[in-house]
Amino acid sequence: MQRTRAPLLWRSRIRVFGGTCALAALFGAAVADADEFYRGRTVNVIVATSSGGDYDTRARLLSRHFGRHIPQNPTVVVQNMPGGGGLLATNYIYKIAPHDGTIVGSIDQLAPLAQAFGDKGVEYDLLRGSYIGNTTSSPIVLASWHTSKVKTFSDALTTPLVIGATGAGSANTQVPMMINSLIGTKFKVVTGYPGGNELYLAMERGEIEGRASQSWAGWKSQKPDWLANKKINLLAQAGSRPNPELTDIPLLRDFARTAEDRAILDLYFNTMEISRPFWVGPVTPVQRVEILRRAFDASMRDAQFLEEARKMNIDIEPTSGEQTQDAVSKIINAPEAVLTRAGAYAAAK
Repeated sequence: MQRTRAPLLWRSRIRVFGGTCALAALFGAAVADADEFYRGRTVNVIVATSSGGDYDTRARLLSRHFGRHIPQNPTVVVQNMPGGGGLLATNYIYKIAPHDGTIVGSIDQLAPLAQAFGDKGVEYDLLRGSYIGNTTSSPIVLASWHTSKVKTFSDALTTPLVIGATGAGSANTQVPMMINSLIGTKFKVVTGYPGGNELYLAMERGEIEGRASQSWAGWKSQKPDWLANKKINLLAQAGSRPNPELTDIPLLRDFARTAEDRAILDLYFNTMEISRPFWVGPVTPVQRVEILRRAFDASMRDAQFLEEARKMNIDIEPTSGEQTQDAVSKIINAPEAVLTRAGAYAAAK
C-alpha cells in the first residue's frame, strides 16, 4: 500500500513546530541552569570608591537584601576598589573579572561620559556590558564649608574656592572644571583623595573648602548633621528643574552664558538619571543578567530594604536596568559635535 505524504505546507509547519519546541527546550534548560548557577556561590559587588561615601553606603545597603531575591540566595559581599576616578574598578570589571554574573560593579555615574569623551585610561565599553539598575536620580549639589568666603554661587564667580577631588576621570574633578569653563567660576581643584569619606575629613580639617559633585541624596545620608547645623553652604544644583527639597537653591544651567553652553551642561548632567548605577561586564550570560535585573527590581520594592534606607536617610528613586541602559546609550551616542565641545570643557585645566 502506498504511503500518503503530508502536504508541503503541513510538513513545513511540523518542522517549524519541532524547531520551536527545540528552542524552547534549550531556553528552558538555560534558565534552569541560571537558576541553579548561584547555589553556594558568592556575588561580589565592586565599588569604584573608598568606603564611607554614598556609592559605598548604597552598595552595602543593597548587599544586605539583594541575595534574597536571587535564586538559591547567594552570599553578597562588597569590595572597594578606588582609583583613577572610578576607572580602576570599571576597567577591572570589563577586562579582568569573571563575566559570569558573580561580579557586579557600583561604578561612577560619569563613566558613560568618560567613554563618550574618549578619556585617557578608559578601557571599557559600557554598551557591551549590562546595567542591572540604579538606586537614585538625585541631583548633584555644590557646597562650600561654612567658614569659606564663598557663601553663594555668585560668590564663586569672583572668589576662588578650593574644591577637593579624587582622580581625573571622576565626577568630583570634571564637574568643577566644566563649570569653570562654561560659567566662569574660580574653583581650584585639588585631586588625590581616595574617596568621599576622605573628602569629608579634608573639609573638616580645612584642607579644602568644598565639594562640587556630591548628590543631594549623599549629603542627606552621609552628613545630615552638617545640614542641620549649617556646616555647609548649598551653592547650586544641577538639573533642568529644582529638586522639590531645594527650591531656594539656584540651578547651574541658569548661570550658563549662551544657549549652547546650557545645552552642554544639560548633556553633562543627564548622568543624574543614573546617579548610582550597578553594572556587569560584557558577555555575561543573558539569563543571568535577567536574574540580576529582576533581583535588583525586587530589592527596590523590598519592605525591609526600604525601611533600612529610610532609617539611614537614603532616598530611593530607582530606575530599572533597561531604563539605565537606555540613558547610557543616549549619552554615549550623543551628537559628535556636542560631545567634542563638552569633552574639551571637561578636560580644561
